[in-house]
Amino acid sequence: MKWKRFYIFFFLTFLAVLGIAKPSIAQETANPSKPYYPYPLPFPNTGYPLKIDSSSFFHPRLMQPIIGFGPSILTFYGDVSNKSSLAPSLSNLGYHLTVSEYIKPYLLFSARAMFGKLRANEQDPRYANFQSSIRSGGLNVSYNFDNFLPKKRMIDPFILTGFEYFEYLSKTDMFDASGNKYYYWNDGSIKNMAENAPNASLNAVSLTRDYTYETDIRKMNQELFGKYPERSFALPVGVGFTMHLHPRWDFKLGTTMHFSFTDYIDGIRVANKGTGKGNSRNDKYLETYFTLSFHLFNPKAKSESESSLSDAELLALENEDTDGDGVTDFKDSCQGTPPGISVNSGGCPPDSDGDGIPDYADKEINSPSGAFIDVNGIAIDDSAFAQNWRKWSDSTNQYVTYNTVTNSPVITGEGWSKKRNTTIVYSDRGFERGLVVLLGIYKEGIPPAEMGKLLNVHDIKSSLQPDSTTEYTAGFFNKAADAEKRKDELIAAGFQNAKVMLRNKNGSLSEASSNVLAGFNGQTMNGISAMGGEQGIVYRVQLGAYSRKLSSSVFKNAGEVIVLKTDDGLYKYITNGFSSLQDAIKEREDLVKKGYKNAFVVAYKNNERIALSAASGGLVQPKNENTEEQRTPKSAIDKNLISFRIQVGSFVNEPPDDILQKINKIPGLDKKKKSNGVKYFAGKFNDLAAAQKFKEEIVSKYGIPDAFLVAFFKEELIPVQEAVELLK
Repeated sequence: MKWKRFYIFFFLTFLAVLGIAKPSIAQETANPSKPYYPYPLPFPNTGYPLKIDSSSFFHPRLMQPIIGFGPSILTFYGDVSNKSSLAPSLSNLGYHLTVSEYIKPYLLFSARAMFGKLRANEQDPRYANFQSSIRSGGLNVSYNFDNFLPKKRMIDPFILTGFEYFEYLSKTDMFDASGNKYYYWNDGSIKNMAENAPNASLNAVSLTRDYTYETDIRKMNQELFGKYPERSFALPVGVGFTMHLHPRWDFKLGTTMHFSFTDYIDGIRVANKGTGKGNSRNDKYLETYFTLSFHLFNPKAKSESESSLSDAELLALENEDTDGDGVTDFKDSCQGTPPGISVNSGGCPPDSDGDGIPDYADKEINSPSGAFIDVNGIAIDDSAFAQNWRKWSDSTNQYVTYNTVTNSPVITGEGWSKKRNTTIVYSDRGFERGLVVLLGIYKEGIPPAEMGKLLNVHDIKSSLQPDSTTEYTAGFFNKAADAEKRKDELIAAGFQNAKVMLRNKNGSLSEASSNVLAGFNGQTMNGISAMGGEQGIVYRVQLGAYSRKLSSSVFKNAGEVIVLKTDDGLYKYITNGFSSLQDAIKEREDLVKKGYKNAFVVAYKNNERIALSAASGGLVQPKNENTEEQRTPKSAIDKNLISFRIQVGSFVNEPPDDILQKINKIPGLDKKKKSNGVKYFAGKFNDLAAAQKFKEEIVSKYGIPDAFLVAFFKEELIPVQEAVELLK
């Protein structure tokens, strides 16, 4: 019956944790709230085909219970005080099980069960000992100081308290295995008869304790306490810390003192007589433990800018189809399929000969099986191999003519389609090999002083590398003498570590040895002075500073744009340099017409930013110009060009009649037909909350459960979270 009572109690506390402070599913869906999580997750989300920033967002769940299990070390503090040198150990091992859930970012509510043993032994004068099997269950709440600690942390200290019920069964070791009772003599030995018994010195036999606790203390009733209850309540008070090992795994180390409401655990109380008399305080025990916890669901963290995404925004991401082939990015194994090309269920176009080149790009549909093929899908013979080798190893331009392609689109490590911030030079097999001057490589943000130096270089280029570093280079040369001259100019301008490097065909940089430099003796390229035009001033147009990187769609019509990360974690978008103020002003006017309403001209001279009024000799007088580098996010985008719409359907052909009838009832329906199908959008909002409300109306009122939120800059589709960023 005792065990039944305990299990019923623990089951009820478990249900209490699952149900506490939670509305119904329908309520949560209809009224999505901002999700929270008590710490940032440092691990990347690998579920998306393209790698997304590890702390971008998490999918809000109505129920996020956490289960934990681990060992405990129990130490008793009571009337029997562990003073015996005969005790094999002062502490005993137990184990515990927890079910927890965050009810606030700073409060963790837990139901807990613990099983173990308490033990204590002491010598003269009582020679008391006991061992008690204990099992407990209860509720507690812990506070992790989230209100005061940095949001980006891996370790949470905590304090806790609560209330618990426990049962115990206490026994004492009074007899050895043969049934001989222990008698403790004054010299510390154990005999089978009392020291004052007749002929005890002649007949007594020495015994050794076996530490088998065989005698029930309550049943023995030595102190005439009667049949007292072997159950009680306790108040736990503890401290510890939680280490977040993984988005779903935590490690907790803590210590808790359990203040019980009973003094019967060790069988000794203040009412005991003689040397067995105890103190008036209740028994207590200390539990030191560690817990390995597992989150039953997979929470995602907040973004680095501490913004959170709603369920509508996340649904938009899940349904995003970047290449518009009718297969969502999550299921698309072949991203970037051109419009109008049919694809299979995995998003891949046909490849009849299986050579890895899809039919639409394959100039030889039936290449021989197993043959080596070129980028056009044509089988390569021996002579072609020899020709390609000569092209690859050529440094004299004898075998190949180069074609320059600016801002070639790539997929970066952040998972969005971006454009490189350099001029990429391709041959028919890859990058053009050439010489550049390396100014610096940065892993973290650039300090303002160094940024001023970099932006004072007229034709600086930046290139994101696979190891997440960013390389900043100047110039591109086919002649070693020109590269060396540019390097000397840059060293004189303050770049003491400037050095000539070789830009390889794969885009990487390598050392330019004397043998390599000897191979670059081509024509002199027309270049611009390294440090600007009029009086050494470089003019640029700044398009804003943002707390996260933006996709290429936002700056599609802005020309070549350089991205620099500041030491404050901002991403600054800025144009190429201009040698005259008139050219920079004209560029700014063009950008304003294209939707970059708040773009502004900046000037750099002598490795620092200067006021336009000074650069122009007083001809230009901007209002409230601040020459300090941007420290807070600021967008140049015209916010009126940002809109949210609801995508209610996407079809390869026209939708079925029953679906079309539903869609046509929606007000403000917009049909967009493209070569790869037709899409239907509804509404156009500049406010995210209004768009979310309209989306819920479409789901509930018009019966379109798959409707989801999308965002546009002008008529370019952009991720929803970028639209939120641009509207700040």
